[in-house]
Amino acid sequence: MMGLLDGINDPEVRAIVAERRRIAERVAEQMGVSVREACLALIDFETNLSHEGHELH
Repeated sequence: MMGLLDGINDPEVRAIVAERRRIAERVAEQMGVSVREACLALIDFETNLSHEGHELH
């Protein structure tokens, strides 16, 4: 099991975090909101998807 601090030094985890940050910054730019608000919108979007990627209603 990997701890939170172990992830800081893991190149794969760092790459995932960097990609998520890049996406959030792009969404923030397009939506005209802060990066934090874009992150929250993306999290909300993810929670409304099925395991197959279909939007839940």
